[in-house]
Amino acid sequence: MACRGIRGATTTSGNKAEDVLARTQELLEEIRKRNGFRLEELASILFTATTDLNAAFPAQAARALGWKDTPMMCAHEIDVPGSLTHCIRVMILWNTEKPAGDIRLVYLHGAERLRPDLAEEFAAQNPAEAAFRTPASIAFQGEHGAYSEEAILLGLGDANTRVSCRTFAELFLAVVSGRTEAALLPVENSTTGSIHSSYDLLLENQLHIVGELILPVRHAVMVPPGVEAETVRQVISHPQALEQCSRWIASQNWEAVPVHDTAGAARMIAEDPRPDRAAIASETAARLHGLKVLARSIQDVQANYTRFLLLAKDPEPIAPPAKTSLIFATMHKPGSLHACLDEFSRRGINLTKIESRPDRKTPWHYLFYLDFEGDSADPKVVDAMEAMKSHTEFLRVLGSYPSRTLGRKEEE
Repeated sequence: MACRGIRGATTTSGNKAEDVLARTQELLEEIRKRNGFRLEELASILFTATTDLNAAFPAQAARALGWKDTPMMCAHEIDVPGSLTHCIRVMILWNTEKPAGDIRLVYLHGAERLRPDLAEEFAAQNPAEAAFRTPASIAFQGEHGAYSEEAILLGLGDANTRVSCRTFAELFLAVVSGRTEAALLPVENSTTGSIHSSYDLLLENQLHIVGELILPVRHAVMVPPGVEAETVRQVISHPQALEQCSRWIASQNWEAVPVHDTAGAARMIAEDPRPDRAAIASETAARLHGLKVLARSIQDVQANYTRFLLLAKDPEPIAPPAKTSLIFATMHKPGSLHACLDEFSRRGINLTKIESRPDRKTPWHYLFYLDFEGDSADPKVVDAMEAMKSHTEFLRVLGSYPSRTLGRKEEE
């Protein structure tokens, strides 16, 4: 049996543990998905990191994924002028009969520049990953340390100005007024479902979807230094976070009190420390405000993801599109919705989501939000949408855009 080497690399926005772990886990999962190996077939793994990163973090990420029995070695690279910064590389040695030409290499988040000889192969494997353009300024809901800001940092890096907004409506205003180039809007959580106010705002405003980021959300409960769990009677957080952790909160017999933002909840207990009050937020927010983490990953469903849409006035997507979203209203006739959806089915276009919302102008009439795989400029998509018009009273394309899932895909 031969021993094949699988190379890969990725970059991160900085030396924060959660950023390095998430990017490393994403890289390892993508390498495993593209090559199809079993963990027991691995001989060893070598990680290297640039000197601006903690060299131990990548191996910690692999162990957290459950890669516990494979020998690993970590090292710092020698600095080379002009080389990538915040870069993690991996060499996985795999005992396999697979031909060397069938081994798939994986380079993510700008690390593709390390292998210009394979540029065409990388573009074919993941065209959206090859050229993710980052807006110069991005509005997000919540305070600094919020999950929305975490998604920006993990998905688009830190080479941008991030502007905090209190409400979702303020996000749209920031872009419409020119205060920011783009905004990141949460629209759906894999545990609690759609955020209806976000969908209503998409209809009410004329911004375009230019990208999608899907963030694994791991909630932590935190308290001021010196406070112990035994004295806590109340926990504060955003309503979505409280709902996603409802079973854990009930097990503690704590009162759940909603506030406007997860990171804001962390700030509130830091500024007004009380022995009876805790907050649910990200570990980033805990570090930012000097809080003590009592428990990690307390969400009721461990595979807990939030989907964010990147919005801009310019409809140009930040990379080659992989998905399209639109809104439509059917004619009030039997079979109209079926006829609309059938236009996609007959052309082999895969639908990924359909959501109905009340039409605020006409009681008991509904609008449909539809997501599907493909670009609105694709001829078969153009044909499907043109054919829909005979069954609809209203149709608007919200955008065609690339999608990126951040971090690892966890199992329930």
